This record gives sequence, C-alpha cells and structure tokens, in this order.
Amino acid sequence: MSVSILLPYFNAAPWIIETISSIQSQSAEDWELICVNDFSTDGSETLVQEIALTDNRVKNLSNVNKGIIPALQLALSKANGTYITRMDADDLMTKNRLKLMNSKLDTLPERSIVTGKVRYFSDGELSDGFVKYEHWINERVDLKDHYKHIYRECVVASPNWMARKSEIIELELFKKLVYPEDYDLVFHWQENGVQIHAINEVTLEWRDHPSRTSKNSETYSQEELFKLKTNWFLNNRKKNGTLALLGAGAKGKLVAKILDANHIKYRWYDFNFKKYQGKPGANIEDYSQLDESEVLVTIYPQRRDELEAFLTTKGYDFGVNAWYF
Repeated sequence: MSVSILLPYFNAAPWIIETISSIQSQSAEDWELICVNDFSTDGSETLVQEIALTDNRVKNLSNVNKGIIPALQLALSKANGTYITRMDADDLMTKNRLKLMNSKLDTLPERSIVTGKVRYFSDGELSDGFVKYEHWINERVDLKDHYKHIYRECVVASPNWMARKSEIIELELFKKLVYPEDYDLVFHWQENGVQIHAINEVTLEWRDHPSRTSKNSETYSQEELFKLKTNWFLNNRKKNGTLALLGAGAKGKLVAKILDANHIKYRWYDFNFKKYQGKPGANIEDYSQLDESEVLVTIYPQRRDELEAFLTTKGYDFGVNAWYF
C-alpha cells in the first residue's frame, strides 16, 4: 500500500460523497481511505458505509473519543500505507494530487513533507479574507519560505500534505498534538527539522461554507490560534533576548494580553503611537525608538515594503529576529 488517506468527519452529509468521489477519481490508484466518524448525527456514516460496500479501498471507523486528534490517532493506528496524507470531509482533491505528492516524496530525504497550492471555492461569494489567505499561502509555495512566516498564519493547509508514516510514528507527532492541531503540527515539524517541500500546482480545492468547523468552534478561534503560536514562540525564543511588540491594534492587544499572562517583559510600539499618549493602560512608544533584539509585528500593511525597509534599517531580518504575528 502506497498512501493512506486519513479523513475524520462530523456531520458532513452535504459534502462527503463529493469528497470521496474526488479521491476515487485520482490518477493514482494505490491508496486506502480511512474514514473516522466523529459522532455524526446526520447520516454521514450511512453514506460512507454505502461507498465502502462498493470500494474495498474505503474503510469506516468510529471514533472512541470525541475530536479530530483522537480520530487522527485512531486512523493512523489502522493505516497500512508507506505515506500518510490528510483530507477533510468537505474539500476536494485535484485529480493528480496523490500521484504528484507520492512521486515528489519518493525523491526527498528523511524528515521531509510535501504540500501544494490551494484554491478556495464556495457556493456563495468568497470573502476578501479567504481570497487574501489563498494568495498568501500559495505565495509561500512560490517563495519556499514557509517557516519564515510560521508565526503569521498556519503555513500548510491541514488537508494538503503528505508525509512518511514511519516518521509520524517515530516523532510521535499525533501523540503530541494539541488544538488547533493543524497549526500545532507545523510547529512540531519545524521543531524536529522536518523540511517542507511544495509542488507548484493546486492540490486542494478548499471549500468555504457557513458550517466549517474553523468558523464555529472555539477551538479554532483567533484567541486560541494566538495562544498556540505565542506559546511556541516563547518556547523557541532566545532566553536572554529583549522583546518588542510592534502594533497596538486588535492583534497587538491580544498578543500583549498573552505575554502579560506569561509574565514576559516587552516594550510596545506603534506607528500611530501619539493617539495612545495620555490614555490609561499600556505604554505605547514611538516606533522610531525600536531597538530590542527581537520584534513581533502584529500589523500587515498594504505598503509592506516600506515597513520591511524600516525594520531592515533597524537591523531586523524576518524569520531570524523579526516575525509577522
């Protein structure tokens, strides 16, 4: 068996037939699909079982403990493939996805994973946020700089990677996961020296709809995302370094709250520092005085070149001692 596809699902009846059909239509045929029902109540399981009766490559399991992480752990324990890939129950694989990722991973050294580009689609109109995120995550593929931007957003789409099963088991990656698990997994890859290699083609059709888990679960709220990446940053940063926070907007305030809760010393700057002068609360300083050894940037302006040029003159290098957050 070449590839095991892990697919947890919960109340996915409107989409799961189309999702599995996109897998069955793959140009590569040496795969197994391990579906894990995460306590669905909408008839999803019946649909999967009916497909499994006509295609012995499709398997259906029932989750023992609620949640995506236990579902992934269960699916991995039953996987027979040399390689592991993920899929969500509402998305679509492009026709050559498995073939392209399998062939690419065959050529790569140990501790490598493969990803590709994404394309969002929806029955309605896509929001500007999704359009921008699609462009941003695909830009990482073009520039091959995933880890440089790891603290900005999750740099690998959760249902759009392939890895060696032996390395997932060796590094105990699924055993260590916490929510939001897709983002946490990328940090574990970085920690273990796993290199991200990308195919310059769309390998995932990413569906947007109102029932998406990321839109409806506190587990994937912005605050939980910021807690996760801030904790990883604090674990990885230079212990004797000084820290600056650049940006006093909503994201800056959220990071400041987490830093304060962890008793981390920092100085706080903003380009519009004057509007905060004389107001109670945080001491927002003149950005031109920025001189700490590390800086977290919680703004992502349209005129990004000017911001990065300013930080360069201050001796900062993104991905080394400065990070978009």
